[in-house]
Amino acid sequence: MGWTTKIMVLCTAGSLLVGGCKADSDNVQRWKDTVKGPTRLAAVIGSGRYAPELRTEAALAIVEMDRTDVDALSLLKKSLDDLRARDPAASQTIVSGMVPRLEALLSSEPDGNGNGPDPVQVRAKDAAYMVVPYAPESTREQLIRSVLRWYSADFEGRSLAGDYSAEQVTRALGAEAAEQLVDALHEKMTPAAMIKIAEIIGDSGDEETKKRAGSRLVAIEKEMEKSAFLKWLAEQIRASLEASGEPADEKRVTALALFNRENYINQGALTAMRHLADQGVVTTRLLRIADTKPGPGDQKAWVERLNARRATALRALEGHVSRKHLNRLLSIALDPSNPIEVRDYAFDRVGDIHSRAAIPKLWPLVQRAGCTAAGCTAANKLDKRLRWRAGELVLSIGGPAMIEQFSQRLPSASGIQYEPEELEGYATRMSQMTPPPTSTVVALLDSQQWWNRVVALRYLERRGGEPDVPAMKRLMSDEVQVSGEGWSELNPPVNKVAEVADASIKALRTREQGDQK
Repeated sequence: MGWTTKIMVLCTAGSLLVGGCKADSDNVQRWKDTVKGPTRLAAVIGSGRYAPELRTEAALAIVEMDRTDVDALSLLKKSLDDLRARDPAASQTIVSGMVPRLEALLSSEPDGNGNGPDPVQVRAKDAAYMVVPYAPESTREQLIRSVLRWYSADFEGRSLAGDYSAEQVTRALGAEAAEQLVDALHEKMTPAAMIKIAEIIGDSGDEETKKRAGSRLVAIEKEMEKSAFLKWLAEQIRASLEASGEPADEKRVTALALFNRENYINQGALTAMRHLADQGVVTTRLLRIADTKPGPGDQKAWVERLNARRATALRALEGHVSRKHLNRLLSIALDPSNPIEVRDYAFDRVGDIHSRAAIPKLWPLVQRAGCTAAGCTAANKLDKRLRWRAGELVLSIGGPAMIEQFSQRLPSASGIQYEPEELEGYATRMSQMTPPPTSTVVALLDSQQWWNRVVALRYLERRGGEPDVPAMKRLMSDEVQVSGEGWSELNPPVNKVAEVADASIKALRTREQGDQK
């Protein structure tokens, strides 16, 4: 018999709870709209006097109620909790009976008017998720698949609908649900939806699921490269322009399609790969993209798009590279023909690996003079930036044992300039070392180079203590002038090492007072 099976009426609905009366399907359907109906529906669910079909119909009636005065799901949950405590088999029978109707609701075309997911479907989705713990093992996967399939049909539009978001559902159900989301990934979904699905799978999926999702993302990114995807984008853009009354000439449509494809690749597929970059197929693909240099005859627009992809690929590899990738990443970081953004992200990944094997190749950058009092060309500024970048990496990777050698290798050409931010960066890296290299850094207060003395002062304001203040005070008579952009913009402005010493001592004491409080 189906869920709408009728049972003969033996008494009025009003006496259900006070006598030996029975209800039928007509009563159940009518009670969806009456004041006391929800309570009576719950009573039918909990009563062993009724056939399983009617108890199932009562449970579904609670789901289908279009009421604002009743928390339908809470009522259903309490009813099932109470029943499971007394008769676990009966609760499983009712939930099993609910599955076909819930699946039908979730798979039907919504009757909404474009203002969001259909409310009945949303309640059915929440109910299907909520009853999973009550379901027998044979129907559990069926319920999970129905819920995830509903989300997948319009992930962005539905992921936050109802009492439970797609993320909540998947994280709660774990790998069993994450596996279902892999099939939801496709090249035409919005970048935001693709990233969220990849994040959920990366957090909740088992190894096999993550491997499959990683392969799927790589395939999607390659599909986006094809002319068919570009043609689809052009069709969407043309239709949108025509609907809004804007010009839709081929040149404009093509330009917009190319622009949007880059968004789908960079802000969708490649960024989504970040959550699955521990998978070999993803790591390999991202490194391949990062390695791909434009050709000498390539158009400027393509070169810019390609380099943006390379930077995005390197960013997506964060935390997922190892010693075996070091030389490959160093070759990108040290290649002067690469744009600085690509080189910067390659340096970041070199830092992730944290291998001392990188240091010998970084020293030449540390020793670049950069800007001097004689002038500062664009090439000088790049050298200064690379010196700073490499210097922080050397300190971060090398640790305390590298400080003395580092201070000796910093360039000391006539009129050399160092910005305050660069020296602050070196001091910060030293202050993050474990154990604190205070005795080594204090020795730099006696360095012949003013920039080393400034680095030592800035370190001590972060990690020093009152016993270090006398050594710092010696530099309050240091009249050597600092040199570089930015010193005059500090608050207060700084012209001499003595002024740095004064500011650092005050900062140290303020920090210590805060620590005591």
